[in-house]
Amino acid sequence: TILVTVIVILLVAMMTTRVAQRLARASLDACRRGCSTQATRGVLYYQSQNVPASIRSTGLVGTDRNLQGSDGEFFGTDPAPVEVQIENGRDKGFTLDENGFCLLKHKWDHIDYFNNDEIVNKYYAECEALVTKATGASRAIAFDHNLRAKQRKQAGDCLEGGNAVQEPLISYGVHNDYTVTSAPARIRQLAKPPGSNDTWRHSLRLRESGEGLLKPGEVDGLLRGRWQFVNVWRNVTQHPVERFPLAACDAQSTALDQLVVFEIRYADRVGENYFVRYAPGHRWYYFPKMNRDEVFLLKCWDSRGRDFLDAADKAGSVPATFSLHSAFDDVATSESAPDRESLEVRTVAFFEE
Repeated sequence: TILVTVIVILLVAMMTTRVAQRLARASLDACRRGCSTQATRGVLYYQSQNVPASIRSTGLVGTDRNLQGSDGEFFGTDPAPVEVQIENGRDKGFTLDENGFCLLKHKWDHIDYFNNDEIVNKYYAECEALVTKATGASRAIAFDHNLRAKQRKQAGDCLEGGNAVQEPLISYGVHNDYTVTSAPARIRQLAKPPGSNDTWRHSLRLRESGEGLLKPGEVDGLLRGRWQFVNVWRNVTQHPVERFPLAACDAQSTALDQLVVFEIRYADRVGENYFVRYAPGHRWYYFPKMNRDEVFLLKCWDSRGRDFLDAADKAGSVPATFSLHSAFDDVATSESAPDRESLEVRTVAFFEE
């Protein structure tokens, strides 16, 4: 009888412990969900002080990008992980001109975001209209995209009829998509027939003509006016983004003397992006739990941004030239959170003056 009693007591104790563990996990998940709407902390990957700062390319930092849009090993880099505070950007009133990013509501008839033809021939036009309206530009042109999902990347998935699915850029490092050199160069490239890595080569309206997205004769005039590169980033799933959200740095807190140019070497051209070394003044924000009826607009270059203008040209400038950005592993993410699946479309917007 004593033995039976002891066994019963032990079984009850084990069950009680398991219930307590489940309740603790549930409580932690609930706390994480609640905390995810507030400030959080995450690790961002900067370049260390061992990597020389540069505004123009030295040719010493970079990577090769294959025809499926995937990068090889980087050279000349020294990633330096830094845990930072990342504030909730919702209801802050951020704008592209002042901060370099903003959040907008955007409901529309969603497509199959894993079908390359539907992205290029349906969603591109939607992004062009969205950016034109949001910026006040006279026109916008969509020309590139990436779908990101870590688990699909690990499985080797590709878009139907398109490039490989990529992973959220976390250890890749804090970056911007253009430099003072590559931003105007990219506009000139868009006046040429599409290259081997250009996703807009699948555009039905241009497939037969073999022409560029811009007319060669208009490029110089466009470059003399105001133009912007703006990414349209959205969640493409039915559940809110919890894992690997996107963070953006307030453009007014960018430290230009910490920028590092890196080259992206394609089969038929060389592009440039900026990495950056850590600066304590950086102010980071994200938009928790983005749903697929919201879009994160991210400015990657503005010809009227004040950072690289001569003193004589700053009269008509805006504070934000670009916003550094990176995905991050949110410490508040629940272990049960689904994988992030997102799509970014790159656009260029032109303004009449």
